Amino acid sequence: MSADIDPETEEIEPEERPHYIDTGPEARGEDEHVNYMQEYDTEFVFGGGISGWHARQPQRIQGKTNPTLNLEAGNRYRVRWENIDGAPHNFVIQDADGNRVVGTEVYSSQGATATLVFTATEEMAQYICTIHPNSMVGDIKVAGEGPSPGDQQPIQQPPGPGAAEGDIPKMSVTTNMLREDGERRDSWLVYDKGLGQRGYTPVDRLDADNVASLEQEYTIPTDSAGLETNPIIVPTDPPVMYYTTSNLSVVAANARNGKKYWKFKYALPEDAVGQTGRNRGVAVWKDKVYFATTDSYLVALDRYTGEKEWETNMLTERQQREMEYPKRMSISQAPIAYDGRILVGMSGDFGGWCVASSVDAESGDVQWTVNMAPQDAWVEDSWRFASDAPWMSPAVDPETNTVFYAVGNPCPMMNGLVRPGPNHHSNSIVAVDLDSGNINWASQQIPHELWDYDSHATPTVFDLEVDGETRRAVSTDQKAGWTYVYDAETGRLLERTAPWTKQDHEWAEHFLALPPRGKENAATAWPGTIGATEWPPCAYDPDTGMRYVAAVEAAQRVSYDPDWEYVTEGDITLAEGGSRLASDDTTHNAYVQAVDPASGDLAWRTELPDVSPEWSHWRIWPGGTTATAGGVLFVASSGGHLYALDAETGERVWSAPTDADRITPAPVVWEDPTEQTQYVAVAADDEITVWSSGGFEE
Repeated sequence: MSADIDPETEEIEPEERPHYIDTGPEARGEDEHVNYMQEYDTEFVFGGGISGWHARQPQRIQGKTNPTLNLEAGNRYRVRWENIDGAPHNFVIQDADGNRVVGTEVYSSQGATATLVFTATEEMAQYICTIHPNSMVGDIKVAGEGPSPGDQQPIQQPPGPGAAEGDIPKMSVTTNMLREDGERRDSWLVYDKGLGQRGYTPVDRLDADNVASLEQEYTIPTDSAGLETNPIIVPTDPPVMYYTTSNLSVVAANARNGKKYWKFKYALPEDAVGQTGRNRGVAVWKDKVYFATTDSYLVALDRYTGEKEWETNMLTERQQREMEYPKRMSISQAPIAYDGRILVGMSGDFGGWCVASSVDAESGDVQWTVNMAPQDAWVEDSWRFASDAPWMSPAVDPETNTVFYAVGNPCPMMNGLVRPGPNHHSNSIVAVDLDSGNINWASQQIPHELWDYDSHATPTVFDLEVDGETRRAVSTDQKAGWTYVYDAETGRLLERTAPWTKQDHEWAEHFLALPPRGKENAATAWPGTIGATEWPPCAYDPDTGMRYVAAVEAAQRVSYDPDWEYVTEGDITLAEGGSRLASDDTTHNAYVQAVDPASGDLAWRTELPDVSPEWSHWRIWPGGTTATAGGVLFVASSGGHLYALDAETGERVWSAPTDADRITPAPVVWEDPTEQTQYVAVAADDEITVWSSGGFEE
């Protein structure tokens, strides 16, 4: 992203919120689906456990042990085996003399499947499917015939590492897997790792001493710049990565090598208006993958093929009926899956009201909806233009059966004259009962906010010791420069940390002063409207007890327009209600700091060295942070680097460049037990970049 400053007016043009977006390949309904997986003529399916070795010469296919596969030269075959006992096995196709012809090292959990796809040659008159070194018992069946070899089209090769070999391994993503995601080393199943969105993984292969062994493993190019996705990792063998692009494509790839299984591109209507086409990722549940769209749909795809199962319009009937332009709303967040439901919230700074909803994961039916701008709590009809957007992914706490939403600014952003009162539930944490959709509690951090200082950051749920007692806590980082910590069950404020940025409204003697009246009187605000931190998720490390906030110190000149009026007809515009201009003071910097949520103190601060103080505050804010049990904190920078910091001291211990001008999402970290390798991935502008390091002895 460029600095985006008009040289004549010095007015910042916020590239983050253009009014028109990529409409997809065709008009609405013409989605694009590409299956990169190779087709096959016949499928052999085996199921069962293993028994003792019964000699190398097999019986023929009779549903017993070591079946013989009669193959025709030139035909493609797929052989699938379902693991019943959960023990590690080599899954191979071998000849009658025991020589391996096709095979893979498989460590498959109980109920998982292993798949081989290959083309038979003239020499392949007869092969044996075996689980080496033991024999396989159980039912065997031959699936239906596929297309003949002459009818098959050459497989489409995607750019980058290419097409994946074989099918996506089958594994149902269960409620228990989602609950355990935060403690698992081999998965990243929820947007910011775990239902509590802690951005922390127990992977510990890399520490401050050996993190320099990381090497770039592969990159996956995309056709979409400005990626904001956190990839999801499903722990099959091989692990499968799911990610989205800014132009609303969903891609499934082999997480070991980046080779693609399939791509689905959602087609927006040609007249799509609203916020950007940016998208922050997917949710996974059982055999489906879910993503949300700019025109406010929730879409479910088959996780193995990429084919669309259903889509649901998330705009309520009242929004569609009473909003002259329902497309004032959009969805950019990664939805959250839990216990058979998909949780999703919308955004919109164009004059409308926003809701959060729970959707049945199987059918797509809406279970409940919460209006974050309750009509009875706003003065007259001002709620209709409130925004109050739960636009970042929520956190889920099974312990209290609660979903926590962080709600953004009220609209218009800079002008409070047309929205008197506190403007519930703007700039709040809102705790909603998972089953009923009722609000358990809500806490407003800045009532009647006037500076676009959202409280939008994805909440984080963790255990905190308070007065010698362990309490369930939920926290969020506020754009004004504080971290708020609440009792997750009651909503009582436990701590507001010391400010971790410069807080100065220079036209007044105090911070949070009424903006100057009129553009001609615009004055400097620290922080500017981009805030001291933006949407990228930040980590909480239970080992150090610290929250790691990626932040900026950057100024902007602001004012409010006393004559501003809502635009309710015609083309929609951003409901600013004032001006946001470049500051004369460009001593801007980006940094990471460790914040203690228990005491409110700051432990350390580290500046990121690859940014220019001349950049505008729209350009300078960094990406998210990810903590690991190895004491390494990964952070993505606005200068296009990935950094590793010592989590205890903040010392920079490793860095790697990417081809990106900047990186905004958080890094994703997982361990591959088969490869004994730790992977680190980040969406860097228009590609997914992945590093790996392996070979450590247990």
